[in-house]
Amino acid sequence: MINTTFKLRVLHISTVIFVLWLSFFDKLPAQIADAVNDKSVFRGIRGVTIGAIVQHWNVTGLGTITQQSSPISISLPLANRMLFSVTTSGMNTSTSAKVDSSIHGISDTRFSLSYVLPGDKVWLTLGLSLPTGETKLDPTELQMTSLVSQTAFNFKVPTFGQGVGGNFGLVYAGTITRRLVLGIGASYNFKGEYEPVNINPNPKYNPGDEISTNLAFNYLSYSKSARLSMDLTATYFFEDKINNVIKYQSGPRGIGLISYSLKMGKLNHLLQTRLRYRLANKVFGNDTTEYKSSTQIEGQYSLTMPLNDWVNGTVVGEYKSYSADQTVIAGQLVETGKAGIVSFGGDAGFLFSEILYPTISIRYSSGTIVYEGRSYSVSGIEAGVGVKISF
Repeated sequence: MINTTFKLRVLHISTVIFVLWLSFFDKLPAQIADAVNDKSVFRGIRGVTIGAIVQHWNVTGLGTITQQSSPISISLPLANRMLFSVTTSGMNTSTSAKVDSSIHGISDTRFSLSYVLPGDKVWLTLGLSLPTGETKLDPTELQMTSLVSQTAFNFKVPTFGQGVGGNFGLVYAGTITRRLVLGIGASYNFKGEYEPVNINPNPKYNPGDEISTNLAFNYLSYSKSARLSMDLTATYFFEDKINNVIKYQSGPRGIGLISYSLKMGKLNHLLQTRLRYRLANKVFGNDTTEYKSSTQIEGQYSLTMPLNDWVNGTVVGEYKSYSADQTVIAGQLVETGKAGIVSFGGDAGFLFSEILYPTISIRYSSGTIVYEGRSYSVSGIEAGVGVKISF
């Protein structure tokens, strides 16, 4: 449990970061103004986005899970072809489901640098993740994370602190015809060692690195009113280690996303479907044992329209259908993560000026989820506000 002193320390650190940010960005735009002009690949991107989101789930017969998060992202073009960005989030997560526990603080902080080569077809990315989030959790906090990290709940901060990480990526995008664009990419994701739980002695956990490849198509109709996109990603996970001993390996994963958008007058329709498929996970011991992984299917429809000259509105409907993961608890093989959830809600964006763009959103969800071998009825609500400040 994180006490009040820790909350005050987080508030103090956040205030110092914010003051330094104001001082830094008060001078930096003038210093790079000559380097970034109207021909910049990233023109119009410079700014900061701040949000406040509340998510609350009721798991009938088990309890509640609540998270308040405050994501912040900063984007700053350093030159016509170079973009620097920082993302992190404050959060307060608590649960009475299974255990009574809470965690307060900030998540890990991610820095990223992107560069587009001359010709605008090749994109290089570098990333660094610093472990500013909470680690060395006590057993009840660790139990809480197993609930919060369930994909069906879609918490904005599903994991807390992890080790130092980094990534390198390369993407190529080029036109095949006037209306068809092809994208190909590859990336390597490094994950560092950290101590996830506070017990004596503290185990050192080293999650496996990842290698991903990506293939994408984007087709625009002759009238430019319809667009069809397809994105395929395959990821291979290396073995996880505890105290330098191989213990676990996530199965290779494939993700497919198909999007179709159609503009009809002032109405914009968007239909998306996503499939996540993973081969069996492996647990290493005296013998290597394989356990089934979840297959996840998601579908979403949204309709966006201008409500008047300064407000855009969106209605959203979504369905999730997940099969179960297999895991061993107290020597028994159980299923977890199976879910069927329906969500609906809406968003609004306010076009007050070119500098400020506030947004609000709300979602309601209902369905069932299987957790550690038992099925539960669940219902959830998510509400958020945000603002993008361009400078």
